[in-house]
Amino acid sequence: MDLLGINYSLDSAAAFLRDGKVLAAVTDERFTKEKHSHAFPTQSIEYCLRYAGTDLAGVDCVAFFWNPGIHLQSFNVRRSSSVRHHTEYLSSLPNHLLAQYPLAWDALEVEHVEQSFAIRGADHPLRIVYVTHHRAHAASAFFLSPFEEAAILTVDGYGEQTSAFLGEGRGNKLWSHQEIAFPHSLGAFYAAVTQYLGFQANCEEGKVMGLAAYGEPVYADEMRKLVSLGPEGTFEVDLSFFGFHQERARRYSSKWVGRFGPERERNAPLEARHHDIAASAQQVLEDTLVHMARHVQTITGQRALCLAGGVALNCVANSRVADEAGFDDVFIQPAAGDNGTSLGAALYVQHQLHDAPRESVVHTDALGPEFSDDEIEVELRENRVRYERCGDIARVAAQRIANGEIIGWFQGRMEFGPRALGQRSILGDPRRPETKQVLDERIKRRETFRPYAPAVLREAQNDYFTGPGDSPFMLKSYDVRPDKRASIPSVVHVDGSARVQTVERTSNPRFYELIEAFGGITGVPVVLNTSFNGRGETMVCDVADALRCFYSTGLDALAIGRWLVRK
Repeated sequence: MDLLGINYSLDSAAAFLRDGKVLAAVTDERFTKEKHSHAFPTQSIEYCLRYAGTDLAGVDCVAFFWNPGIHLQSFNVRRSSSVRHHTEYLSSLPNHLLAQYPLAWDALEVEHVEQSFAIRGADHPLRIVYVTHHRAHAASAFFLSPFEEAAILTVDGYGEQTSAFLGEGRGNKLWSHQEIAFPHSLGAFYAAVTQYLGFQANCEEGKVMGLAAYGEPVYADEMRKLVSLGPEGTFEVDLSFFGFHQERARRYSSKWVGRFGPERERNAPLEARHHDIAASAQQVLEDTLVHMARHVQTITGQRALCLAGGVALNCVANSRVADEAGFDDVFIQPAAGDNGTSLGAALYVQHQLHDAPRESVVHTDALGPEFSDDEIEVELRENRVRYERCGDIARVAAQRIANGEIIGWFQGRMEFGPRALGQRSILGDPRRPETKQVLDERIKRRETFRPYAPAVLREAQNDYFTGPGDSPFMLKSYDVRPDKRASIPSVVHVDGSARVQTVERTSNPRFYELIEAFGGITGVPVVLNTSFNGRGETMVCDVADALRCFYSTGLDALAIGRWLVRK
């Protein structure tokens, strides 16, 4: 069975499954260069079909990340306006993709978890199945996890009428035990604080997480009155302090401003009060997430947990869940945000609806485009850049990093999720305190309060960091051991923590070889790893992107395939 999964909202994306195996998944912003694009993912669909060697005529089913039938059961004005939007885009799919399928609404049937309609052509029906948003999140986490059975927790802004899903998976099935209804939303609360602090909501929540380490949670008790914990894993938001549930541009109300002071204008100086508000909001988010995770452990009795939804990109909160919620192991979907629902919707149809056995376990997030050495060389020649072939590109790159250079690292298939994991990365020497400053000023041009991540060999993880389990997708925060902080200063956050990526040879052999070689040269098997992009840009996708970023920033060298490019 060939399945195409689509997300058409924040972080539009497409994914492709064949007989249960994940062949491809890509976020559309990597093609369009519009960060967090919510346009129809035309180029992502085209890439997935091309990679699978098929076209829409060969697709058995399109799995959609949202159920507009449930969304129609609106209970406020905001949802009514959203229904019109969904109706428009469902009836206006791109003609060049669906030219062989004249659009015709054949049937509309709302069921418990899905709504289907058929687009029919002369010979071939293309069936589209609608999966509820949080079930798509849940499927993306559980069906790709290494667990035969597990508890499931998904938390985000909202999907249809739900902001969180507490459930369970066993074998090739999952089900819900409890759902929390919007507008009581942990994700929407954190997005409102993000906007209040002068950052972009649903985009720059990671900045709030980074800023929180500079403050003290002095406002946490006040905020706990606004996001109050209830029995059995529930919580309630005092909506009088917010505007997100009323479709207001400002997500917080004048009452919030009266309680916590004037909002920060974008690019205005950060004050100690802003640090403390970030720390307080982070504390409340963590406490609420742990509260829900403990309850789903209690009601399921499971020893493993699968996490997804935009809130699961908060690595500090994830580590508290792993430490405190009572689970032995936690799996976090690497594309935990809405882009991952394209993959989750397809997995849900494959397993839940068609009863197919599970085939895929995620060992890598590298599911996007890749380029052979020959393809890369053609572009290097056409652009008349200076390059050389390296017999061991990992060792050459490791030596340059050890010499103090900061390099672009472009290898294999592009990452699907938001973290650069050694396919589209910028790498530097974590031993040098100036590495962070050079990155901030010459290359990334970003705020100094934001930390950079260490990538460490899995077997050396415990020598440098203390934390729960491994972290292959850079989605947990660990404490750096006090005796190691001076040896890797450019990846240690102000509170002594680090957002760690653990690297294994089996999942990313070339990146592993680079870190191993760097460790052999320096005695430190850790490199600084950040995404390959400039300020305000999306992560690079193809060779042309990599060259543009290389020549427009202060990068010293580019290791692209087997080739080394220098200025």
